[in-house]
Amino acid sequence: LNFTLLLILLTMSITVFISGRLTTPLSMLSGGLASVELGKKIEHLSYKGKDEIGDLVKQYNRMVDELEESANKLADSEREYAWREMAKQTAHEIKNPLTPMKLNVQHLQRALGEGVADAAMVERISSTLIEQIDSLIAIANEFSDFAKMPKTKSSRLELVSKLHNLMQLFE
Repeated sequence: LNFTLLLILLTMSITVFISGRLTTPLSMLSGGLASVELGKKIEHLSYKGKDEIGDLVKQYNRMVDELEESANKLADSEREYAWREMAKQTAHEIKNPLTPMKLNVQHLQRALGEGVADAAMVERISSTLIEQIDSLIAIANEFSDFAKMPKTKSSRLELVSKLHNLMQLFE
């Protein structure tokens, strides 16, 4: 009875020791898998064994490298998309003042050709052109200062005079 009891205790001790040795690498691998988060640096696992768990650790480390490469490609793609959008927006902002400038110059050419241009008309068209050129300069300055986002500039707008200029432009 004593020998059987001693044998059972010895067998249980050996079983606990062996199961601990088997589950420790699995716990390490499980902890590594649980710590994977996008945008966070993922550490490689180290395991010296040449068994199945070693193969799993190698595959985990390879997948970590691939995930990091994919995250870098995604970040590059997002940066490229942001630059494209900014270029498209800047082109749009530059085209906005160019249209009234072109229309004003065409109107002035037509008026000069017909001999109906007077000093007031030239002054009005010149001030509109200067205003649009100032707008283009502001856009260029904001684009060059892109590192610091442009601040909104609140100002009063004489809507009636702007509408009057616009109506004269299309007469």
